[in-house]
Amino acid sequence: MKNKLFYTILIFIAGTNYFYGQEFKVGGGVALGTEASIDDDFTGKSAFGLNVRGVYKFNEKWGVTGGFTYFFSEAPEPIDLTVYQYNFDGIYSFVKNDKVDFYGLLGFDVGYARAENENEVNSEIDDSQVGLDIGIGIMTEFGVYFEAKAEGAFDQGQFTLGYLFKL
Repeated sequence: MKNKLFYTILIFIAGTNYFYGQEFKVGGGVALGTEASIDDDFTGKSAFGLNVRGVYKFNEKWGVTGGFTYFFSEAPEPIDLTVYQYNFDGIYSFVKNDKVDFYGLLGFDVGYARAENENEVNSEIDDSQVGLDIGIGIMTEFGVYFEAKAEGAFDQGQFTLGYLFKL
């Protein structure tokens, strides 16, 4: 009986140390999507957005990140445009020390766009796209992060600057 109690306590302590030894961060920032708006000639143009994200590091090298970006998209009158995107990525740290964490990322994104003609009834169209994304990023000891990636859902580049709180 004492051995079972001893092993149970040992496993509990080891599991607790494993969980608290990992790194979990949440935060957000501003993003720039290169194809998140529509120009006057109906080609893509850049738009700023707000990003919310979480990062979970399994160990020093590997982790996952997920986020949501809402773009403040513009379109010619009378079109009302809504664009947002979800990202889910695996990350691998190339260089990690006390000051910075340089990483590469690979994953997928789900983009949603809805356009509506404000002058006509029942003139709404919407679409969702799924694509791969690949990029690089840096997180600093102060919580500031920057990412640059190519995203397949909107065939765009996305640049994000923000802050992450360590939990």
